[in-house]
Amino acid sequence: MEKSTWTYFLILGLSILYPLAQSFEKRVFMYRKMKFIFPGIFFTALLFIIWDVIFTENRIWGFNHSYTKDWYILGLPLEEWLFFLVIPYCIFFLHEVLRFFVKKFYIPLFAKYATWVMVIAALVALPLTWGKTYTFTTIAFVLPFLALQLVLKTWKTWFSGFLLTYLVSFIPFIIVNGILTRIPVVWYNNAENLSTRITTIPVEDFIYLLGMLLPAFTIYQWLLHKYGSEKLKVRMKLEQVSGF
Repeated sequence: MEKSTWTYFLILGLSILYPLAQSFEKRVFMYRKMKFIFPGIFFTALLFIIWDVIFTENRIWGFNHSYTKDWYILGLPLEEWLFFLVIPYCIFFLHEVLRFFVKKFYIPLFAKYATWVMVIAALVALPLTWGKTYTFTTIAFVLPFLALQLVLKTWKTWFSGFLLTYLVSFIPFIIVNGILTRIPVVWYNNAENLSTRITTIPVEDFIYLLGMLLPAFTIYQWLLHKYGSEKLKVRMKLEQVSGF
């Protein structure tokens, strides 16, 4: 049987096809925010590529060459570099869709208590996962970004909308990452994680997803409120106030 070397590219292409095509839909309003979205995505992609290179070199995870093209940069297939652009972009699109269609998008008190619960859970889990490199590193990465939300009090404005987006994103994430891990395009060293899986996805991947989104959304929201047009700021403020 011929090897499916375009598999990873195809998965990414199908993932971004609809979000990209609908980004200029006027109700979703995403096309006007591109200049605020991409800096956060690029910054976070840089962090995760460095992380990815180190973990791949240490065989904490790796890639099945049968399902990638032979275009490798720093030990990572080109598709993996694109992954850190495609998946966050798709979730930003999901965020804008939910923001438009969900009437109760901002629930500040829920965001406040949820953030505290996650911070406390991360603090408890850290010492318990020492020795499991993937698990420990993922929690350690996410923890300061969660704590930052409490310091900045983003639960008063945008963070509950982010949490809803994150939870809803589990649906496409399970589909896409489920395919990647079932084939598998990506393999994991179970000695470095909890060996607990949802379908074929390591449970750590869901925390990893949170870590991939938190910096990008934090930068996006900061840029949006600092440099966005007055009309855009007023529109977002009215949406957020309606959540109180």
